[in-house]
Order: sequence, then C-alpha cells, then structure tokens
Amino acid sequence: MSAQTRFRPGLRWLQHRALREVMMTASESDRSPKHCGFQLPSAPLLVPGSSLSREAVKMYARLLFMSCLIVSFLPLSSAAQSSREAEAEKEIQAAKQAQAKGDYARAVAGYQAALKLMPDAPELYSNLGIAYYYQKQYERAIEVLKEALQRKPDLEGPNLFLGMAYIRTSQYEASIKPLEKAISLNPKLRLAYINLGASYNEAGKGEEALQVLQRAEKIFPNDEEVLYSLGSLYYALMFKTYGKMARVAPNSYRYDQVMGQSFEERGEYPGAIAEFKRALEQNPQAPGLHYALGNVYWLEGQNDKAIPEFEAELQIAPEDYLSTWKLGNIYLQERQYDKALTYLQKAIQERPSLDQAYRDLGKLYMQTNDNKRALFYLQKVVQMAPTEPNPHYLLAMTYRHLGNTAEAKTEMDLFDKLTKAQTERRRPPDAMLPGAGDETEGIHSKVEPDVH
Repeated sequence: MSAQTRFRPGLRWLQHRALREVMMTASESDRSPKHCGFQLPSAPLLVPGSSLSREAVKMYARLLFMSCLIVSFLPLSSAAQSSREAEAEKEIQAAKQAQAKGDYARAVAGYQAALKLMPDAPELYSNLGIAYYYQKQYERAIEVLKEALQRKPDLEGPNLFLGMAYIRTSQYEASIKPLEKAISLNPKLRLAYINLGASYNEAGKGEEALQVLQRAEKIFPNDEEVLYSLGSLYYALMFKTYGKMARVAPNSYRYDQVMGQSFEERGEYPGAIAEFKRALEQNPQAPGLHYALGNVYWLEGQNDKAIPEFEAELQIAPEDYLSTWKLGNIYLQERQYDKALTYLQKAIQERPSLDQAYRDLGKLYMQTNDNKRALFYLQKVVQMAPTEPNPHYLLAMTYRHLGNTAEAKTEMDLFDKLTKAQTERRRPPDAMLPGAGDETEGIHSKVEPDVH
C-alpha cells in the first residue's frame, strides 16, 4: 500500500471529524442545534471509514445549507408582502377619494384591484358592495355584500346595505334579516329602522312596521326622516282602513263623517258641511258629529251657525272641551265677556293643557283692562307653547300697558323672530285663522257607545 493510499483514510477521517465538530455546537443533552434561526435535526454521529456516516454528513450539510438558504429568502417574501399591502392601500385610498366625489365606477375599479392583492379581506368586499350599491348595480352589490358577511357576519355596513339592496330589488322579505342584524349591531342606526319599516310594510306586516318606526321615533324624536316615515305609515294605514270601510259600509254615517273630514282637511268647506249634515241625518246622537259641523262653521267665521252645533255637542258629550273652548272663543270675539269667561274657565278645568284657552283668557283680561291677570295667563301660554308667535305679541302688549318696556321689547323681538321662522316654513300664524284660534289638539274623535 502506497503512502498516498495509507494517507487518504486518515485525511478523510480528519475531514469528517472537523465537520462533525463544526456542526456539533450543541451539548450532548441538546442534539438539535439552531442554525440561521431554524431548529435542525441532531448532527449524525460519525464513524471513521463508514460509508453510512459519509452519506449522513453529506445529507446534513445539504440540510444546513438549505436551511440557511430558505432563511435568506424570507426577507424577500416579507418585503413582497409589504409591497402588496402598500399597493392595496394605495388602491383603497384612491377608491375612497373617488367614492367621496361620486365617481363610483372608479371606486369599484379601485376596490377590485385591492381585492386582487388582498382577496380575503371582508372589509374590502364591504366597500366594493357599497360602491356597487351607490352605482345602482344592486344585484352585484348583493352578491359582494354576501361575500363580506360570509367572512365576517357582524359587519354593520354590509348588513345595512344588503338589506337596502334587497329593497331596491323588491326582495322585501329577504331584506328583513340583515336590517334586523344591523340594528342589533347598532341600535342607533337610523337608516336601518327606516328601511326595515318599509320592508315590513311592503311585506304586508303593517303592525311590525309600526312597531319599528315607533321605536325609531323614541330614539330620534326630532328626526324629519323618521317622522316622515312614521307619518306616511299612519297615512297609509288610515287609507287602508277607510278603504275597507268604503267597501263594507259605503252608506254608513261613519263613512259620511270620514268624507266630511277629508273635505275639511283640503279646505273644501261646503263639501265638508254637506257630508257632516248627511251623517247627522243618519245618526244625530253620534258623539263628534255636531262638533265637526260646528267646527267648519267656526273656521268659515259663521259663528251664528257654529254656536248651536257646539251646544248640541255638549248635550251629547258634556266633557267635550273643544266645544267648550270654541264657545268661549266665539263669545270673546263678540265681546260677551261674562259668557266667554265661563266657557274658557271651564275648558281649562276640563283640559289644563289647552293653551288656546289660556291665551283667550289673557286676551279677555287685556280687553277688560285687567293687565295683571292678563299677564298671568299669557305667561302660562308662553311656557306651554314657546314657539307660537301670537302669545309673545300679546305678552309684549301687556308688558307695555304695565310700563315694563324692557320685557315688552324682549317679547316683541321673540314675536318677530318666530313669525319670520314660521313664514319660512310656509305655515300661517294662528292670528290668520278665523276666531284667532289654532286648533292644535289634533283630530277630534270620540268612541260612540255600542248601540244594541
């Protein structure tokens, strides 16, 4: 055997030994060394001259190399991910800006581009669906918003807009569930109440619609959209009910009464008088009919015809405070102060919140030069109806008669301000109505006793 041949096994053994010592950096109790941040298998135990040991070393070396190679690529993957997120964010911001400008086509394109970069983000599906909704592509909006909710069911926006998209496509029953969900997620979501009320109504569930909108009114008592929706529903229910009455009892006195009220609301007083008279011919003892006829006469300024009707109403229903007040108002106009005082005081006893009666009492005491008493009643009116212009004017005149110029100016300024605001709302001040009275108590109605 040559010296070279004899040397090779020793050299090979030294190479194995050196490699083993390099890799075996861990202690005997921890044969899983960490290289490049990865946990590796234990280094093989080498036996000099063993072919198995040589193969094990080669395999381990490859594993060590690959582990470091993989780690070297990780920063590139993270950088790529950051780049995708940055690109997606750029598209999202551009889409939001386009949507704010009403450019929904550009908004849709932006959200679609962002979704390609971030395909699992439910919020992006939400934004895209809402953009489709505003673009009036309701079917696409429904499809995409459902995708958003499949990924994240408790998103408020997709539930709201999915419900509204269903409504726009006449799928009223389908809209109920997402709108109810939207309200459960946000009990102060005004649009959800309005649309849910509409869905229930269109689905033939009037009672449920009424409950939803009445609940909305409690949460948003001064919101014009809520009030409009609730008023429209009341109006629709009224027509539905009266329509049924017209079918089942077209010749009844109640139907004539309804027709009279309809004429009165439109200011067609001759038609109203004819209908109320027709109703009285059928049932002269029905509560409310004499008042209704007398009220039309009162609105027309025909006090001589109004008085007997109000008196007849009080014979049937002595508690009718509106008939009592209007008799007092008529006698005040005619300057029959004793009669006026009796009726006005009785009206206040029957209805302590009837501000019109307090106002007329204030006017009565002004006209009889008892300004201190006038001041008491007019101050009560202003407290009860602070936005009505006429009482402030009367109070200003009373202060002037009492020599309180500063208070008189304050009330006159309020009168001017409220009158201007009322004119802008295109509502005539109560002083323009016949009898200087505005009936703000609402519809005058009574329940007729059962007739057997």
